Amino acid sequence: MRIRYFLFCILFFSSMSCSLGVQQAFWRPHPVDARSTEVAKLNAVEFPFIGSPMSLKYDCLILADIHFGNKRHPAWQKLFFASLKQYRETHSTPMLFCIILGDVAHHGFAAEYETVKAFEQRIAEENRLPAYGDIPMPVYNVVGNHDLYNSGWKLWQQTCYPHKSSYYFETKKLEWYFLDTASGTLGRPQFYNLKEKFRDSSKTKFIFTHYPLYSNGIVYFSLSNPRERAELISLFAQTHVKLYCSGHYHPGAYYDYAGFQEYTVKSFGSFGKYHILHVDESGEEPAFSIETISLL
Repeated sequence: MRIRYFLFCILFFSSMSCSLGVQQAFWRPHPVDARSTEVAKLNAVEFPFIGSPMSLKYDCLILADIHFGNKRHPAWQKLFFASLKQYRETHSTPMLFCIILGDVAHHGFAAEYETVKAFEQRIAEENRLPAYGDIPMPVYNVVGNHDLYNSGWKLWQQTCYPHKSSYYFETKKLEWYFLDTASGTLGRPQFYNLKEKFRDSSKTKFIFTHYPLYSNGIVYFSLSNPRERAELISLFAQTHVKLYCSGHYHPGAYYDYAGFQEYTVKSFGSFGKYHILHVDESGEEPAFSIETISLL
């Protein structure tokens, strides 16, 4: 009896430390099986490079775990925008879009999402693309577990482009998949739809999501269902996946599965890091590398 009471107290106070209500510590509305049942293909408005002669060598900006609303994190924005401006001025390769790997909000509060909106709009506006009609640089999001706190799903959906949590687009030799693992799992509907999409394509694939597959073997920071994780690794090995890129585990990690590589990138909020994904589709096989830039 004492052990059960002790465990209950741990869970209760853990929920309070995350600014969750007791109900949301044990149950959350909008589960993944309701949020993400289909991996939808983006249209020409959502992915504006469709039908245009897109560069074959280009960069993508990657951020993870920003956690707006966490008062323990430094305010990195001023340093970040100055650093990004300097990077673009000293590198000739075009930076075409930004990817944010979840946990933009710390508590899921409306005020935090207002900050998220302003931050992402500034990224888009300050990095317009003259070669593509001077459009704002697209910012693509995946949802994280903190984004869902305090019923934050609807606010995330309204705020974070492209306003869906499971989707993909294609470039010349690549398919880019953005998956919803914010509940620690893909859920069966999303997983089965992903398998269908993969079955119909022989292109090289990149995966972007919040939860790592492995995260140095730390269970809390990995996908929660061992069977699902094993199925995904098997699927990726058979379907030309080359990159699995995630956040959630703030210190970052790397693992080579022989057939594909997993990069868990370091947190923006905790460590002041952002990342540049360098892509080259000019050769017979697409190539990539990830560069990490520190704000300190």
